[in-house]
Amino acid sequence: EIRELQVACRSVNLAAVQKDYIALIHDLRTTGVKVSDRRAVKCQNLIAASALMSGRTEAILSDLWVLRYIWDTEEQIELINGMVNSVIEKEDKGPVHPRAMNSKAPDAEELIKEIESLHGRWDNESTDLEERNIIKDKLRYLQNRSQWISHPEHKSHLQEHIDSLWQKMLTEA
Repeated sequence: EIRELQVACRSVNLAAVQKDYIALIHDLRTTGVKVSDRRAVKCQNLIAASALMSGRTEAILSDLWVLRYIWDTEEQIELINGMVNSVIEKEDKGPVHPRAMNSKAPDAEELIKEIESLHGRWDNESTDLEERNIIKDKLRYLQNRSQWISHPEHKSHLQEHIDSLWQKMLTEA
Protein backbone atom coordinates (compact mmCIF):
# COMPACT_ATOMS: atom_id res chain seq x y z
CA GLU A 1 0.00 0.00 0.00
CA ILE A 2 2.85 2.38 0.85
CA ARG A 3 4.62 1.59 -2.42
CA GLU A 4 1.39 2.29 -4.30
CA LEU A 5 1.12 5.67 -2.56
CA GLN A 6 4.75 6.45 -3.43
CA VAL A 7 4.05 5.73 -7.09
CA ALA A 8 0.85 7.77 -6.97
CA CYS A 9 2.75 10.75 -5.50
CA ARG A 10 4.84 10.93 -8.66
CA SER A 11 1.71 11.69 -10.66
CA VAL A 12 0.67 14.69 -8.52
CA ASN A 13 0.94 17.93 -10.49
CA LEU A 14 3.01 20.52 -8.58
CA ALA A 15 2.86 23.21 -11.30
CA ALA A 16 0.31 25.36 -9.44
CA VAL A 17 2.62 25.78 -6.43
CA GLN A 18 6.01 25.64 -8.12
CA LYS A 19 6.62 29.40 -8.33
CA ASP A 20 5.64 30.01 -4.69
CA TYR A 21 7.58 26.93 -3.55
CA ILE A 22 10.78 28.09 -5.25
CA ALA A 23 10.38 31.59 -3.81
CA LEU A 24 9.79 30.17 -0.32
CA ILE A 25 12.87 27.93 -0.52
CA HIS A 26 14.91 30.93 -1.68
CA ASP A 27 13.57 33.06 1.19
CA LEU A 28 14.31 30.32 3.72
CA ARG A 29 17.89 30.06 2.45
CA THR A 30 18.28 33.85 2.57
CA THR A 31 17.25 33.93 6.23
CA GLY A 32 19.82 31.29 7.12
CA VAL A 33 17.72 28.12 7.07
CA LYS A 34 19.80 25.47 5.35
CA VAL A 35 17.72 23.80 2.64
CA SER A 36 19.95 21.76 0.35
CA ASP A 37 18.88 21.01 -3.20
CA ARG A 38 18.37 17.38 -2.17
CA ARG A 39 16.16 18.42 0.73
CA ALA A 40 14.18 20.76 -1.53
CA VAL A 41 13.43 17.85 -3.88
CA LYS A 42 12.38 15.62 -0.97
CA CYS A 43 10.05 18.38 0.26
CA GLN A 44 8.32 18.32 -3.12
CA ASN A 45 7.52 14.67 -2.45
CA LEU A 46 5.94 15.68 0.87
CA ILE A 47 3.86 18.35 -0.86
CA ALA A 48 2.68 15.77 -3.39
CA ALA A 49 1.81 13.38 -0.55
CA SER A 50 -0.18 16.11 1.18
CA ALA A 51 -2.24 16.66 -1.97
CA LEU A 52 -2.69 12.95 -2.53
CA MET A 53 -3.81 12.31 1.04
CA SER A 54 -6.41 15.05 0.54
CA GLY A 55 -7.74 13.23 -2.51
CA ARG A 56 -6.26 15.59 -5.08
CA THR A 57 -3.93 15.02 -8.03
CA GLU A 58 -2.84 18.65 -8.08
CA ALA A 59 -1.07 20.48 -5.27
CA ILE A 60 -2.43 23.76 -3.88
CA LEU A 61 -0.67 26.37 -1.76
CA SER A 62 -2.02 24.99 1.49
CA ASP A 63 -0.11 21.74 0.79
CA LEU A 64 3.04 23.71 1.59
CA TRP A 65 2.12 23.30 5.29
CA VAL A 66 4.55 20.37 5.40
CA LEU A 67 7.44 22.84 5.16
CA ARG A 68 6.72 24.07 8.69
CA TYR A 69 8.57 21.03 9.95
CA ILE A 70 11.92 21.34 8.14
CA TRP A 71 13.54 23.24 10.99
CA ASP A 72 16.90 22.15 12.38
CA THR A 73 16.95 24.27 15.55
CA GLU A 74 14.20 25.55 17.83
CA GLU A 75 15.06 29.12 16.86
CA GLN A 76 13.92 28.34 13.31
CA ILE A 77 10.47 27.04 14.23
CA GLU A 78 8.71 30.39 14.54
CA LEU A 79 10.56 31.89 11.57
CA ILE A 80 9.73 29.01 9.23
CA ASN A 81 6.14 28.81 10.50
CA GLY A 82 5.59 32.48 9.73
CA MET A 83 7.15 32.30 6.29
CA VAL A 84 5.11 29.24 5.34
CA ASN A 85 1.92 30.80 6.72
CA SER A 86 2.44 33.95 4.65
CA VAL A 87 2.51 31.81 1.50
CA ILE A 88 -0.44 29.63 2.54
CA GLU A 89 -2.54 32.74 3.30
CA LYS A 90 -2.39 33.63 -0.41
CA GLU A 91 -4.60 30.60 -1.13
CA ASP A 92 -7.72 31.99 -2.75
CA LYS A 93 -9.49 29.02 -4.27
CA GLY A 94 -11.49 26.20 -2.83
CA PRO A 95 -10.87 24.28 0.35
CA VAL A 96 -7.46 24.32 1.98
CA HIS A 97 -5.61 21.39 3.48
CA PRO A 98 -6.89 20.87 7.06
CA ARG A 99 -3.36 20.91 8.50
CA ALA A 100 -2.59 24.23 6.85
CA MET A 101 -4.73 26.12 9.35
CA ASN A 102 -3.15 24.61 12.45
CA SER A 103 -0.72 27.43 13.02
CA LYS A 104 -0.70 28.86 16.49
CA ALA A 105 -1.31 32.51 17.14
CA PRO A 106 1.74 34.48 18.23
CA ASP A 107 2.49 34.72 21.92
CA ALA A 108 3.50 38.21 23.07
CA GLU A 109 5.93 36.82 25.65
CA GLU A 110 7.67 34.65 23.07
CA LEU A 111 7.92 37.58 20.68
CA ILE A 112 9.42 39.93 23.27
CA LYS A 113 12.01 37.29 24.23
CA GLU A 114 12.97 36.89 20.60
CA ILE A 115 13.21 40.66 20.08
CA GLU A 116 15.43 40.97 23.16
CA SER A 117 17.57 38.11 21.87
CA LEU A 118 17.97 39.91 18.54
CA HIS A 119 18.89 43.09 20.38
CA GLY A 120 21.59 41.24 22.30
CA ARG A 121 22.94 39.61 19.15
CA TRP A 122 23.01 42.98 17.38
CA ASP A 123 24.96 44.53 20.28
CA ASN A 124 27.54 41.72 20.25
CA GLU A 125 30.75 43.09 18.70
CA SER A 126 31.52 39.76 17.02
CA THR A 127 28.30 39.87 14.95
CA ASP A 128 29.33 40.04 11.30
CA LEU A 129 27.47 41.65 8.38
CA GLU A 130 25.78 38.41 7.29
CA GLU A 131 24.47 37.79 10.81
CA ARG A 132 23.23 41.39 11.01
CA ASN A 133 21.26 40.89 7.79
CA ILE A 134 19.69 37.77 9.28
CA ILE A 135 18.80 39.76 12.41
CA LYS A 136 17.09 42.39 10.25
CA ASP A 137 15.10 39.72 8.41
CA LYS A 138 14.00 38.14 11.67
CA LEU A 139 13.02 41.53 13.08
CA ARG A 140 10.87 42.20 10.00
CA TYR A 141 9.21 38.84 10.52
CA LEU A 142 8.63 39.51 14.24
CA GLN A 143 7.20 42.92 13.41
CA ASN A 144 4.68 41.25 11.09
CA ARG A 145 3.83 38.62 13.72
CA SER A 146 3.34 41.30 16.37
CA GLN A 147 0.47 42.76 14.33
CA TRP A 148 -1.54 39.63 15.20
CA ILE A 149 -1.37 40.28 18.95
CA SER A 150 -4.89 41.14 20.05
CA HIS A 151 -4.13 42.78 23.42
CA PRO A 152 -3.46 46.50 22.65
CA GLU A 153 -1.02 47.08 25.52
CA HIS A 154 1.04 44.02 24.64
CA LYS A 155 1.04 45.02 20.99
CA SER A 156 2.17 48.55 21.88
CA HIS A 157 4.91 47.25 24.17
CA LEU A 158 6.20 44.96 21.44
CA GLN A 159 6.17 47.77 18.90
CA GLU A 160 8.22 49.98 21.24
CA HIS A 161 10.92 47.29 21.49
CA ILE A 162 10.86 46.72 17.74
CA ASP A 163 11.12 50.46 17.01
CA SER A 164 13.98 50.76 19.49
CA LEU A 165 15.96 48.05 17.73
CA TRP A 166 15.24 49.53 14.29
CA GLN A 167 16.49 52.91 15.53
CA LYS A 168 19.65 51.31 16.86
CA MET A 169 20.21 49.57 13.52
CA LEU A 170 19.66 52.77 11.55
CA THR A 171 22.02 54.86 13.69
CA GLU A 172 24.79 52.28 13.33
CA ALA A 173 24.37 51.90 9.56
